[in-house]
Amino acid sequence: MSWLLEALAALGAGQRLMMGAMLLVGALYLFKAVKIGRLIGTVLSSGAAYGIVVLVGAGVAIGLGWVDPNVGRMTSQLATFVDTVWNAIGEWVIDATIGRLEETT
Repeated sequence: MSWLLEALAALGAGQRLMMGAMLLVGALYLFKAVKIGRLIGTVLSSGAAYGIVVLVGAGVAIGLGWVDPNVGRMTSQLATFVDTVWNAIGEWVIDATIGRLEETT
């Protein structure tokens, strides 16, 4: 970065101008990060609100006897789903991770 400051000083721009420009760019990036963070927060809070509504609805339905959940069957189906997903992409994820780690060393 010092070569850039020296080049600007040789052109007569000075270090103050360069420092001001760097602070402005930093502020712009910080502003963008805050906007992205706000968007992520909005999405997560909306997801949490929908999750709460679904859980309350399911609790009321189970409590009133409208739904009779079979926990054993649900967990076996979940295990089958997880196993299917892992068989489909698990080896690819491991190979891609190892490949990236080998590239950095």
